[in-house]
Amino acid sequence: MSNSVSSLNKRMNIVALTWPIFIEVLLRTALNTTDVFMLSGYSDQAVSAVGVITQISFFLIVVSMMVSSGTGILIAQYNGASKFSESAQTGVASILLALGLGAILSLSLLVGAEHFIALFGLEEQVAAYGYDYLIISGSMTFNVTLGIVLTTILRSHGFSRSPMVINLIAGVINIFGNYVALYQPFGLPVFGVSGVATATVVSQVIGTLLMILAVRGKRIDLPFETWRAIPNTLYKKIMKIGMMNAGEILSYNMAQMAIVYFVVQMGTASLAAFTYAQNITRVSFAFALALGQAGQIQTSYFIGKGWADDILGRIQKYYLVGLVASTGIVITLFLFRYPLIDLFTQDPEIVTLVAMLIGGSIFVESGRVSNLIFIAALKGAGDIKFL
Repeated sequence: MSNSVSSLNKRMNIVALTWPIFIEVLLRTALNTTDVFMLSGYSDQAVSAVGVITQISFFLIVVSMMVSSGTGILIAQYNGASKFSESAQTGVASILLALGLGAILSLSLLVGAEHFIALFGLEEQVAAYGYDYLIISGSMTFNVTLGIVLTTILRSHGFSRSPMVINLIAGVINIFGNYVALYQPFGLPVFGVSGVATATVVSQVIGTLLMILAVRGKRIDLPFETWRAIPNTLYKKIMKIGMMNAGEILSYNMAQMAIVYFVVQMGTASLAAFTYAQNITRVSFAFALALGQAGQIQTSYFIGKGWADDILGRIQKYYLVGLVASTGIVITLFLFRYPLIDLFTQDPEIVTLVAMLIGGSIFVESGRVSNLIFIAALKGAGDIKFL
């Protein structure tokens, strides 16, 4: 069984947890950057629109994390304490919550996409691109929510490789879809931003279906036939932990959306530069993000085992490793900033702005690493009130 204590202990090794998550984060980063890279050959205005939509999409992901974060912490702690029945019930409850919350978010975006876009005061063409993308991707938010929860269930049982492989497959499908939408293969017309959004949604749906197969293949116990017997207190516990957990991320996301709003007022060139810089520098904290997520899973498991003193020293070491890695990567990006920027745009104004933003990111990453690793560990321990 997937829940045997010996196999769980092996899967909770930090290296075994981290490297698949790291590859998965890199794949997601590469996928987002590929979207922007391919759109940059289509239109800087389209890139600007996707930059805004990215903030809205991340906001929706944060809301979805109200379910997934509580799920991950509880499952890992229950597994650590060998309470496998409670762990199984948590998995079922989280999937039901994800479907309900996802349906609400999808309906909200389907009905209110135009109003969300209007909040940013975009130029007419940029707003049109943004609406085309959001109406397609936003209406399928329920699929994203379900996929996030299934990923969390797999990781919390120590199966972090499966999401990595699935995201690789979904990424390849997305890139091929972008190619079809933008480069007219086989004599097809250019589908533009709508085509890119459709490719993204199709790849996400396939990814979620593969996640379902992975959960079944790993024989993770999810007794849906007993869903009526799940106590309401478990739903409340998932949402209580998740809401407080997501609140910290939500505050960051709201700050980012406020920044985007002000950048929009500076013009399309500034918004395009912001989007390019964000995509280039995202790779700098990919390892620290993966290490933090793996550390959170390990912390929850160790807390369930009663090994609180042991995990404290480990997390401090993880921070030092993450700090060295992130600082080294961002300095490398700064040294090669102009060749990297040239891959996306040759507009002199945008190039200058992107170069400045990459330089500024050097000072951001040291603080980001402490957030990604220490705060993740606090979440895993259940100390979410202080975040």
